[in-house]
Amino acid sequence: MILTDSQFIIWEAKWRKALNELRVKYQGGANAGFTVAQLAGDPPLDNPSRQARLFPRDVLADIKNAARKAMVQIPPTGVTESIFTDIKQGPSKSFTSFVDRLTQAVDRQVTDEGVKSHLIQCLAFANANPECKRVISAMPGQPSMAEMIEACSKVGTPQHVATILGDQVEKAVKEAFANFQQRQCYKCGKQGHFKKDCPELAEIASSLDVCPRTNSTNYQAFFKQHKSEAEGKSFGFGQKPRNRAD
Repeated sequence: MILTDSQFIIWEAKWRKALNELRVKYQGGANAGFTVAQLAGDPPLDNPSRQARLFPRDVLADIKNAARKAMVQIPPTGVTESIFTDIKQGPSKSFTSFVDRLTQAVDRQVTDEGVKSHLIQCLAFANANPECKRVISAMPGQPSMAEMIEACSKVGTPQHVATILGDQVEKAVKEAFANFQQRQCYKCGKQGHFKKDCPELAEIASSLDVCPRTNSTNYQAFFKQHKSEAEGKSFGFGQKPRNRAD
């Protein structure tokens, strides 16, 4: 990784701060005599061979780890990095890329190694999108970070989308059926059917006499037919003509 001038200034400041924390760690031990300048390799200890002869292996490993931690804390060039608590998973973003961004931000902004993993796991759930959060919530117990990543890796796949659509269709059908069951008949006032299917209408229709002319249970047609016959008889219609007696 090649650092810009400004990035190198930031890196060196963070590295020397980490080296000073090492001195605190070494207090009371065999390495308590080392200064920050010595640990940083300032002249005259700027020669790698002299450093290798002077420092024990565990101190060299600590110096290397301090340099690496300072390196990951440098934000990318030209990028304004958000506070790690503000990093959220977008609706169309994968859970793995979201966790990668979250982990990098925590590494850069949090120096306490003991809380990093706990922070990442908590924020990975709290700032996940609704679909991934639903998947994680359905997992038994307290899932590990690896289990969360594996479970959410299926979100957005054709199989997962088909499952969601199936659940939505089933829910819509159940709601429609429930609404139908609650519809009230305007004829009898009961629920579960419409007026045209009301049992009371069927009972009324079956109680009507069948019209002898039309063979219909339509009472109005039956009534009109017999009314016209009665009126016809009153005017002599439909009767045989009588011979007038001279």
